[in-house]
Amino acid sequence: MPNKNYVRGRNKEYAIVKKYRDMGYDIVQRTAGSHSPIDVIAIHSIRRTVRLIQVKPNSMSKDNKELLLIKHGELNGLFDVEFSVE
Repeated sequence: MPNKNYVRGRNKEYAIVKKYRDMGYDIVQRTAGSHSPIDVIAIHSIRRTVRLIQVKPNSMSKDNKELLLIKHGELNGLFDVEFSVE
């Protein structure tokens, strides 16, 4: 049986997937088991936008989320990619 943290993280990823599908993104996919900085990929073909999303617990400090944005934010604009932490 998976541990509680894994289950909570997975459930939050599913919620993010639903959120972006509801926002009209054509392709929204979890990258389960990838161990990469990207947990969810969302593509909106009309807006020509690709979002790379790192899902973190609500308890994570705002400062730590900002550090992730600084670390991976260089992707923004380089390839018409938006990186976010949610």
